[in-house]
Amino acid sequence: MKYFCLTLRGLLPHIFFCITILFNNHAAADHSVEHLPATVNKVLAKHKIPKDSLSLFIHEFDASDPLVALNIDTPRNPASVIKLLTTYAGLDILGPNYNWETHVHLDGKLNNGTLDGNLIIEGRGDPFLVRETFWHLLFTLRNRGIQHINGDLLIDNEHFEDENGSPADFDNKPYRVYNTFPDAALLNFRAHQFNFIPMDKKLHIYADPPASNLQIKNKVKLVKGACKGKHRRLKFNVIKQGSVTTVGFSGNYPKRCGNQELLRTVLPNGDYIFGVFKALWEDMGGTINGKYGETSIDDNNPFYIVPSKPLSEIITYINKYSNNVMTRQLLLTIGKEKYNNSGNKLAGRKVISEWLQGIGISAPDLIIENGSGLSRSARISARTLAMMLQHALQSPYQPEYFSSLPLVGIDGTVRKRLKGIIPPGNARIKTGIIDNVRSMAGYVKSKNNKNYIIVSLQNYKGIQNTTGTLVQNEILKWLYKQ
Repeated sequence: MKYFCLTLRGLLPHIFFCITILFNNHAAADHSVEHLPATVNKVLAKHKIPKDSLSLFIHEFDASDPLVALNIDTPRNPASVIKLLTTYAGLDILGPNYNWETHVHLDGKLNNGTLDGNLIIEGRGDPFLVRETFWHLLFTLRNRGIQHINGDLLIDNEHFEDENGSPADFDNKPYRVYNTFPDAALLNFRAHQFNFIPMDKKLHIYADPPASNLQIKNKVKLVKGACKGKHRRLKFNVIKQGSVTTVGFSGNYPKRCGNQELLRTVLPNGDYIFGVFKALWEDMGGTINGKYGETSIDDNNPFYIVPSKPLSEIITYINKYSNNVMTRQLLLTIGKEKYNNSGNKLAGRKVISEWLQGIGISAPDLIIENGSGLSRSARISARTLAMMLQHALQSPYQPEYFSSLPLVGIDGTVRKRLKGIIPPGNARIKTGIIDNVRSMAGYVKSKNNKNYIIVSLQNYKGIQNTTGTLVQNEILKWLYKQ
């Protein structure tokens, strides 16, 4: 990708001018479907998929005309490809060094290792406050003199407004990590990794991170036979009684499956924070006498501050691994930083729309929804995405943005795609998939050292299955040969 990052810089103003003329000239970009690669037409015909279900825009950086321009002004659901917009807007608006802070306050007097009062954690939207960071936070509190907390653990999460609805609303799967709602005091994406370890004649199950208010009821039988579906044979249920949540597992687990993991979100955010805090705190030799509660604090002199990773690293986690809740946290942050209010989706959407207008991209087709693509209503056109990707080429933050994109055949969500067909590093592609949606967008360098912007958005019943991937693969293989 040296050509992208170095050689291209001197040409960027001229290329930007040429492509901007093209992108805003509907007549020039209105190519016919015959420009689709023959192999793509073959896949569409074989599976009886109409060509008007596909928007495809392929443009060489310094060409006067697009290589392919099909249905590029049709608004379509982009699924996770919309993350490319949210992350680039965040990078350009907030800057690569932007970071979040988590503040810890003492609501009481600390004397001889005992806090006679409450410990307050003020969440400020960190999208990547993971278990390791939280453990280090508690480790630091212990080493700053706190051992016994004679009070409650209170959480201030008012930097973001609460989301309406339920994590079950999208697909009726409330325990899936991708459905996690944003929260100013989000810890570890609210996820537990349930580990399955065959030991002697029974299956051992444990949760990571541990939580004092989480119990596991294991009725799984370890059996002989082939491993098919791994842990999918197991039944999973969640029962909350009082302050304790019990996760039950039952069914048969073939010993040949070996060690497996299952990620799920089973505790509400407040319960999750308190349970993990208490388990880790007591493991460090600390004690807490109280319970969980919520509060609002206005204190500019915290006892301890935990900074997040910089935004340049955060967008890499988002784009390479398509993390929904991190993207949603970013959207709320964009709105909060602009309007200095309690972060909400409306503000974030407004800021991004205004930002697009400010960089010369009119996007009447745009519906951002929550910024992550986990939405049935999100819409964008291939033209709008292509213009944004082109703008990123001239950005001073181009290296940071490029490095956040998944490398086909190497890492992220496309690590298994087209290995041995497209050389490592020649395609940086973000993909998206939900029911009836298959999408991709990014940059490709061909075997003849030509550099392309590519956007492919396809909405059609069942396209999320193998057919959608076949269409994408044929497009990428054809483009690499150019």
